[in-house]
Amino acid sequence: MLIPNRNQIALLISVCLVLFGAAFAGDEPIVWKPVTPEQLAMDKPIVEPDADAEAIFWEVRLDDKSRKKLYYEHYVRVKIFTERGRERFSKFDIPYTKGLEVENVAARVIKPDGSIVNVSPSDIFDRELYKSRRVKVRAKSFAVPGIEPGVIVEYQYREKFKGDSLNGEKLIFQRDIPIQKAIYYMRPYKDQSIDPTFFNMSSTSFRRDPNDESFWIASVTNMPAFKEEPYMAPKDAVRPWALLKYSFSGGSWSSFGIGFGLGFAALTKPDKLIKTTGAEITAGATNDTEKLKRIYSYVQKEIRNANFDRSGQPLPKIKFKKASDALKTKVATSGGIDMLFASLARAIGLQVHIVLSGDRSELFFNPNTYPVSGSFVHPAGIAVWVDGKRMFFNPGTPFLPFGKMIWYEENVHAMLAFDGAFRWSSIPLSGHEDTTVARTGKFELDADGTLTGTAERKYTGHWANDLRRSEFTETDQERIDHFTEEIKDKISTAEVSNVTIGNFYDPEKPLVKSYKLRIPNYGQKTGSRVFFQPGVFEFNYKHVFSSATREHPIYFEFPWSEFDEIEIKLPEGYKLEKFASPNNVKEKGNIAASEYGLSYDIETHTLKYKRDFFIGGDRQIYFKASAYEPLKKLFDLFHESDTYSLILRESAE
Repeated sequence: MLIPNRNQIALLISVCLVLFGAAFAGDEPIVWKPVTPEQLAMDKPIVEPDADAEAIFWEVRLDDKSRKKLYYEHYVRVKIFTERGRERFSKFDIPYTKGLEVENVAARVIKPDGSIVNVSPSDIFDRELYKSRRVKVRAKSFAVPGIEPGVIVEYQYREKFKGDSLNGEKLIFQRDIPIQKAIYYMRPYKDQSIDPTFFNMSSTSFRRDPNDESFWIASVTNMPAFKEEPYMAPKDAVRPWALLKYSFSGGSWSSFGIGFGLGFAALTKPDKLIKTTGAEITAGATNDTEKLKRIYSYVQKEIRNANFDRSGQPLPKIKFKKASDALKTKVATSGGIDMLFASLARAIGLQVHIVLSGDRSELFFNPNTYPVSGSFVHPAGIAVWVDGKRMFFNPGTPFLPFGKMIWYEENVHAMLAFDGAFRWSSIPLSGHEDTTVARTGKFELDADGTLTGTAERKYTGHWANDLRRSEFTETDQERIDHFTEEIKDKISTAEVSNVTIGNFYDPEKPLVKSYKLRIPNYGQKTGSRVFFQPGVFEFNYKHVFSSATREHPIYFEFPWSEFDEIEIKLPEGYKLEKFASPNNVKEKGNIAASEYGLSYDIETHTLKYKRDFFIGGDRQIYFKASAYEPLKKLFDLFHESDTYSLILRESAE
């Protein structure tokens, strides 16, 4: 759940049940709306009968008056109904990411008798909410004082986006809490007309605000909560929202593609310097693939990437009117490096196109159903015809190996444009064998159940690429700390030490993370027996699909494989009471499978365990909600075999 805070000095304007408050955040006053007697007395939810809390309203104002900064001003009023609601909303978080500022935060609690408890500015703090492979999210957080069933919690905050515009913005009508009324107030730039497109919902009217005609209003009522589920489709593929466009931003995908193609062709036209450099780089190469590998390596290693630079040295002013400018300065943005790569490829006679791809981490873009907007496609790389086949490249992202793309650009509609022509295509989806994590470990299990030893993880493909891209700005110690936290999030009692990270900056090699591990009470001792799990890396993992029902489609971001090899030296004085491998699991359509191997060396008293798992066989990663029941059964079988236990019995002397 989101949430905020800020200075507030409550001014009691009415004595009865109509309340008004004001607090000052920075130089701007926070004004609270009156609370009605009906809202204070409300004891049952309206939208969802079993809701623990409900937003009476969620109001957002978007102001594009300056066209230099876009402001989102949120005002949310939440009614708490149950003890579960009290527990859930006892702490609020207002998430934000890089490039977003959160300010003017204020919050208060209104009790059923009309009394007010304000959140003190000193009680608001900043914390890291979570860190994924793609993004780090921080939050303005605070605890809610005096919260109990029957109270109203309301809060306000402002989000500031630099250089953003109302054109291309999204209106989100469904949140993680039921909303009795979700309402947007929008002020466009210089009275431009707003042309909305609705997704996953019926259209709702846009009308002028009768109190201020410079604003437009759009609203919906009785919106149920958006419920997140494990491995679900991107939010914008399933929840209701609207895309805003200004009337002047019309056009067609055809004109969009032709324009991009013309600009790309002009920018990458080889000049004398490009031709000379291309010939030097590829001298002695025997085929086009080898030539292109040399060009790819050159632009990644010899051109300083301004977007990924960690040298600490000041960057020169970047001028990029043509591709050869990057050769002169030896520095360029990620996009500039892509353009240089394309120009050098053209110089040696290869056919190239710029690739404008959708992003399926956000939605499933389709040009036949989505209007023309830069919100739906982005420059993703360069397509090259080489040795009779089309390949895709993104050298501007330094952690991508030759011929590889970012996962969310695969298997989605992509525009290929050059000069005055374009066409729609798709970047092929990689297979599960292309993205792997190989986990090895050598451990000892003590008689008291403590497991100690060393372990290593080797990541390839999308796992490695995403980790490198998300952590390249961090220090070595920060990477180590995040890896340690990742393990402890799974096993709270784990003690992790001596972490080392190898090949971080070499995309052609696996990313390697090695560490020492100690887990007290890994084996559960009961009398003369010790129960333990040979699959150390799956220890303490929960069921992937625990719910009996499913609302949204099931969606895996990309296919991948896991390979585990583990040795466990068993404690002296104990023998295996039973010895059998976990059951292999395989789905008949080859969507996913896991195979297990278990052996025991009697001389060294060492157990050897092997597990091979994959998901996304035949590149199947999307399943309708109706397929949930068989998928759940499949993953329940995986969990049963992954958490398979053996029994040690103390030997009689």
